[in-house]
Amino acid sequence: MRQWCVKRRAKIRGVKRRRRLRRLVPDRELIRRKAADEPLRPLALDYDVSHTTLGRFFKRPEVAKELKQAAKQLRAEERALAARRSAERRLEQEVRRKAREQAKTEREQTRAATVVAERNPFRRARTPYEAWLDEHDARVPLTRADLRNQHDETAAGVVAEGGGVQAVIEATGLRTLENVVRLIDPAILKQAFDNDLLEQVQPPPL
Repeated sequence: MRQWCVKRRAKIRGVKRRRRLRRLVPDRELIRRKAADEPLRPLALDYDVSHTTLGRFFKRPEVAKELKQAAKQLRAEERALAARRSAERRLEQEVRRKAREQAKTEREQTRAATVVAERNPFRRARTPYEAWLDEHDARVPLTRADLRNQHDETAAGVVAEGGGVQAVIEATGLRTLENVVRLIDPAILKQAFDNDLLEQVQPPPL
């Protein structure tokens, strides 16, 4: 009996020496994390309380109501995020399509102008109108690169340094991806998207 009492007192002293759990101080982040179905035990560790304390707290009617509203808000945010990502994917596909079409058109125009220039190089035009036609046919149309504006030049500099789409948005001040897609040369934006892909596959620095 004496031995049991000694062990009991030692156990009690050991419990007292442990760090005492503090009183629960809830905040909005706690509600949000629980609404996202995070388990009680990790939450209890972060808030330095027992999981049973958290369980009783979440069973309060007013807290249950907050949890329901927070869960609804989270679902709305998830839907909005999914919609935004879907829109971004569509815009990226549009940029890549335009870049391919632009490159193809420019190649065809250059090839056609080269063929005209090489056709009968020693033949002289018989009339001024015929000379004008020959000059018109040999002229290479301006490419999108020839028509670049200041935003294009800024974006090209960012992309050359390895910047992605977000860096282009910030550097040009165009604020949204939609504006960038509408105003920036597709060939430049295609490279920006490629830079983003390279950034994703590169291993993290040691």
